[in-house]
Amino acid sequence: MGRNYFTILTVLSVTLLPILSLSFSTDSPTDRRLLVLLDDLSLKSSHSIFFNSLKSRGFDLDFKLADDPKLALQRYGQYLYDGLILFSPSIERFGGVVDLAAVLDFVDSGHDLIIAADSSSSDLIKSVATECGVDFDEDPSALVIDHKSYAVAETEGDHTLLAADDFIESDVLLGKKKIEAPVLFQGIAHSLNAANTLVLKVLSASPLAYSANPKLQIVKSSIINWIFHLISFSSAG
Repeated sequence: MGRNYFTILTVLSVTLLPILSLSFSTDSPTDRRLLVLLDDLSLKSSHSIFFNSLKSRGFDLDFKLADDPKLALQRYGQYLYDGLILFSPSIERFGGVVDLAAVLDFVDSGHDLIIAADSSSSDLIKSVATECGVDFDEDPSALVIDHKSYAVAETEGDHTLLAADDFIESDVLLGKKKIEAPVLFQGIAHSLNAANTLVLKVLSASPLAYSANPKLQIVKSSIINWIFHLISFSSAG
């Protein structure tokens, strides 16, 4: 499948506030049930730190392959989960009775969604993101490049490993404790739909960053100066 930049994630989170604030009811364990859809079950171990952090907060994670033929978000008109985590960027079609419309209905019903995307992201995953106000770069070979805010290493590299610290100032989203160290990021960028007032950037690249194939020579005059985001939040309203 080629080089995989999924190890450091571009994340779009929709109505993520209950997860960050732990505002689910402690009286009802079902308020903490999350469905995690994976491209490969090996992601359970490769991203165990993230998943264990959710488990330590009391969330019940149900791991399934994204193409599982028995997938369902609801039964007899009742939702089975309170949140959906999509760690399946390359999935072209969900299994069972889950599709784009079902995911959007799930979000519109007040449930939580986290999307992880990488350079292999399918049209389906991009469509989910677009409906939530986020657009990923259409070039599958493009990565975020920053010749100023890159992580210093022994080798010069291509400056695709960023040291990002431009966080939104929000105690509600990030907590009162300031994030001291910069976040190391390597992956694809996304931009926000200006017409969608419900989507907010959580972590952005520097104004000097741009999205391009790092293996190709870039003509400076051809670079469009966008503001690229690495992590975003969107409310379902």
